[in-house]
Amino acid sequence: MASIEFVNVTKEFDKKEIIKDLNLKIEDGTFTVLVGPSGCGKTTLLRMIAGIGPQTSGAVLIDGKDVTDIAPGKRGVAMVFQNYAIYPTMSVRENIEFGLKNNKVKKAERTELVESISAAVGLTDFLDRKPSTLSGGQRQRIALARAMVKKPSVFLMDEPLSNLDAKLRAQMRIDLIELHKKLGTTFVYVTHDQVEAMSMADTIVLMNQGLIQQEAPPETIYHEPSNIFVAQFIGVPPMNIDELGVGGVKFGFRPESAIGSTEAGTTPFSIRGEVVTREMLGSETLYKINYKDTSFMIKSLEDRFTVNQQVYVSVPTEKMYFFGEDGNRIPTSHPSYSSYIEALRSY
Repeated sequence: MASIEFVNVTKEFDKKEIIKDLNLKIEDGTFTVLVGPSGCGKTTLLRMIAGIGPQTSGAVLIDGKDVTDIAPGKRGVAMVFQNYAIYPTMSVRENIEFGLKNNKVKKAERTELVESISAAVGLTDFLDRKPSTLSGGQRQRIALARAMVKKPSVFLMDEPLSNLDAKLRAQMRIDLIELHKKLGTTFVYVTHDQVEAMSMADTIVLMNQGLIQQEAPPETIYHEPSNIFVAQFIGVPPMNIDELGVGGVKFGFRPESAIGSTEAGTTPFSIRGEVVTREMLGSETLYKINYKDTSFMIKSLEDRFTVNQQVYVSVPTEKMYFFGEDGNRIPTSHPSYSSYIEALRSY
């Protein structure tokens, strides 16, 4: 196991800064997910740890040791890619032990490692089969097993589930969570999928344009977003945001925090709008509500309203968020917070 630290790290491509003066510490044994839109720099960070895309300046430390000048194969890390990189002409067993053979590991030790790791990832019954005869999820397990036999101190995963169908992705998320608990190794996982980030991570590092927007556990990211970008990136549908009309301040609320009713609410934020779309998703229903020149999404456990119906939407005061002109969230301790609540009555 090992901690990972970025110290004043900058990365340039063609004289353009992709990452600038980044500082981040990934704690030993954690499951950390780097998430953000395409091009935000998350895979660039992963490649720096692996040593296959070194930083332009600054230092990358693994377990407190600067690994800038250490070759990728000597860093104690293993990387699992999106495309698996499995050898089709080799059996599952041969794929898993390929790196061990290259490192001159004795046959008895290879056999013991391959069989124990295969059991851990559920491949014991498939060791003599070719990868082409297996499902996408089983092929992904081969890639995981091949990484595990190296006994790395750090697992790096670059969108490893993106080629799987939705049902299999859900199962593999559970498998990876259990695998992390079993191994206790540091996992660093890159994805653009917020569902993966929220369901798997001990800590989420949310990035945008090469900058860390927030680093926190999933529940903190969701309930205490640091700024508008975080608030709208995390959550499906995203947080509703609109202008408060006071000093450039914006207000926001999560769709599930809204209460839809046929009667007017008593909270400061209470509006009457028209249902323009209805999406019945089984256990919950999403409604798009038009109000004046804007619209809001609300999420309800009850399927009560129909398209074109007039409904009241209210939000409890404690579920409201406010953001300043700079986009950062305004804390409840702010001296003007109560005046922002009152301003909602005039919205």
